[in-house]
Amino acid sequence: MVAVLCRVTFLTTLLVLFVSQHVNCQIKIVQDEWNKINNIANRKPELEVDRIPSDKEIAQGIKSLLSSVLATEDNKNISTRCHNDTMVFMNDWPDQVYARQMFTSFGDLPEIVREFPFTWNPKSVGSFGRCRAVKPDPGIRSFGGLYCKANIEFLIWGVCFPDSCTEDEVTYLLSQGAGLPARSSICIVDPPYTTGDYIAIVICSVLAALMITGSTYDVIYHRKLKRLEKEQAKTEKQQMMENKTTGKDLKKMKPGYLGQFFISFSVITNGRKLLSAKKGGSGSISALNGIRVISMLWIILGHSISFAALYYDNQRYLYAVYLPLFSYNAILGALFAVDTFFLLSGCLVSYLTLKHLFKTKGKMNWALFYFHRWWRLTPAFALLLLIWATLTRHIGNGPEHFIFDYTAEYCQNYWWAALLYFHNFYPWPGNTETMCMGWTWYLQVDMQLYIISPIFLFLIYKSFAIGTGVMSFFTVASIATVAGIATYYGYPMGWDDTPYNDNNPEGHDYLYVMPYARLQVYLVGLFLGYVLCKLNGKQIKLNKIVNIICWVLAIGMGLAIVYGVGPTYGNHPDQWIAVLYQSVSRFAFVVAVSWVIFACATGNGGPVNTLLSWNGWIPLSRLTYCAYLVHPILMFLYYWNLKVLIHYTTVQVSYIFIAHVVLSYMAAFVFSLAIESPMIGLEKLIFRR
Repeated sequence: MVAVLCRVTFLTTLLVLFVSQHVNCQIKIVQDEWNKINNIANRKPELEVDRIPSDKEIAQGIKSLLSSVLATEDNKNISTRCHNDTMVFMNDWPDQVYARQMFTSFGDLPEIVREFPFTWNPKSVGSFGRCRAVKPDPGIRSFGGLYCKANIEFLIWGVCFPDSCTEDEVTYLLSQGAGLPARSSICIVDPPYTTGDYIAIVICSVLAALMITGSTYDVIYHRKLKRLEKEQAKTEKQQMMENKTTGKDLKKMKPGYLGQFFISFSVITNGRKLLSAKKGGSGSISALNGIRVISMLWIILGHSISFAALYYDNQRYLYAVYLPLFSYNAILGALFAVDTFFLLSGCLVSYLTLKHLFKTKGKMNWALFYFHRWWRLTPAFALLLLIWATLTRHIGNGPEHFIFDYTAEYCQNYWWAALLYFHNFYPWPGNTETMCMGWTWYLQVDMQLYIISPIFLFLIYKSFAIGTGVMSFFTVASIATVAGIATYYGYPMGWDDTPYNDNNPEGHDYLYVMPYARLQVYLVGLFLGYVLCKLNGKQIKLNKIVNIICWVLAIGMGLAIVYGVGPTYGNHPDQWIAVLYQSVSRFAFVVAVSWVIFACATGNGGPVNTLLSWNGWIPLSRLTYCAYLVHPILMFLYYWNLKVLIHYTTVQVSYIFIAHVVLSYMAAFVFSLAIESPMIGLEKLIFRR
C-alpha cells in the first residue's frame, strides 16, 4: 500500500510540480493568503534599524520602568509577580545562563526591518524551544520561560519573558520599557484539558476497544470455522447422514447479530476490503478511480503550498520568480479540481439511482436514499470535528499553536450548523476562515445538492425531454446567478484582486461556498450519469477523426480555463471579461472532464483510459473521503507547530508535498478502519443488506 502510494505520489509530483509548477484546488484560500502577503508587501516599517534598542538597552529600559512603577496588586499595568520575576530576569542578565538563554530566544528585530524590502518576510520568530526550555529552579527562581509573539507595527517579533506575565503585561514592558511600538502580544501557553477533551478521549478509546475486540473475534471465528470445515471434509464421505457437522450446522456457526456487529469493526476484514485492488462489476466506471485520486493529490499539493503561504521567509521570491510564469497560472486555474468532485458526485448519484429506478420501474425508498448519504458522511465527519475541536490543541507546540484555540472556539460555537450541513450559510455569509473545519464547506454544498437531486432524477426518469429541459433551465439560472452576483459585487478574476466597485467593502464571498454557484456543475454530473446509465456499459466506437476532434476540444477548453487567467497578473481587465469568466468557466471545465469520463466509459479513451483505470488507484480511491477530511489537520499540525520559517524552493515543497500525501493516506487508512468502514458494515447489518 505504502509502496504504491509513494510510487503514485512521486510520478504525480514530477508531472504536476515540475510541469505546471504548482496546483491548488482551494483557490479561495490561496488567493486570500497571497492577498495578505501582497498587503504586507505594500507596507514599509516605520522603525529605523539604528533606533532599535540592543539587548542591553532593552534590559536597562525595562529595569528602569519596573523601578519606577509601584509593584502592587492594584497596579493596572503589571502584577506584583510579573514585576518581581521580570526584575529578577533583567538583573540576572547577562551573568546567569538561563537569562542569556531567554534573551537569545528573542527574534532578530533589526534583521526583519533591514531585510523586509527584499524578502517581504514580516516575522522573526526567535527560538520557541529555547525559551520554553527554561523551567523554574527552586531556590533560584520561581518562573519559567514564556514565549510570546509581539506585534511591532505589522512585524511579528518572538520574545521570551517570565511565565508569570500576561500578554498585556508583555506588551506593556516592550512599549513602555523597551520603547518599541508594541501594539499587542500573543503568548503560547499549554491549554488545560476540558470536559470535551475527556469525552473525545473516551470515544476514541471505545472505538479502539471495538477494533481490538472485533479483530480478535474475527480471528477466533474464522479459525473455528476453518477447523470445522476440515473436520467435515474428512468425515462427510463416511458418515454423511450421521455427521453433526453438516453444511447446515456450519451455516448456523456463522456470526449472529452481535458477532456481525463486532466484525464490522474488525481491522482484518475492513483492511482486506480497503486494500483490495479488484475492479467492480461490468457496470462500474473504472476511470473514475483515477480521476478521483489525481484530483485528491492536486488538492493536497495545493494545500501544501497555500496553507504555508504566510510561513515562507522569502515571500518576495515567489512574487518575483514564480507568479509571472505562465505555468504558475495552474495555482489559480486548479480551483476547478473541486468542481471535478461535484461532477463526480452528481454523476454517481445519477448513475446509481437511475439504474435502480429503471430496474424497479420507478420504485425507490427515498427515506433510505437520504439516510444512506447522511450515514455515509456524518459519523466520520462528526468524529473528526470532535477531535479537531478538542484534542488537536494538545498535540505539539510552536509559535503559531495558539491558532488551534481559535479554531476550537469556532467549532464550539458552530459545530451543530456543520453537522446539519448548512454551515456555509450560517453565519451569513459563509467564510472558510471562520467556519468550523473550513475545508468541509464542500460537504455542506454537496449535501445540499444531493438533497435536491431527486427532483431532477425523477423528472428525467419519467421524461427525457422534460428532465433535460428542467436541468438546462437551472443550469442557465445558476450561470446567470453567478454573473449577477459577480457584476453587483464587482468580483475580479484570476490574480487581479481589485474589485470593480465598492458594493462589498467587507470583502465577503457570496459565490465560492454557495450551492447556487455549483449547481451548474452538479447538473452536468447528473446528466452524464443518465447517459452512462442508459448506455449500461455499452461500447460506442466513434469515428477516429471525431474522437480526435473531441479530445482536442476538451483538452483545449480545459487548458484555456486553467491558463486563461495569465493576463490578469498585474492587470485589471474589463469587468465584462471577469464576469464572463466567473460565470461560465466552471461549466466549461466540467464539460471537458465529462468528455474524458464518457470517452473512457465507451471505449474511446485509449491510453488515458488505461492510466485512469489502473487497478492501483482502487484502494487509494476508497480512502479519498477520509484523506479529504484528515489532510488539512495534518498540515495544520505541521505548519502551526513550526519552530522556524520555511525557505521556499521547489525541492523543499516537493518533499513537504510527498510527506503530506503519504501521511494523509496513512492517517486516512487508520481513520477509515476506525469509523468509516465500520459504519458501512453497520448499515448493512441494520438493513440486512
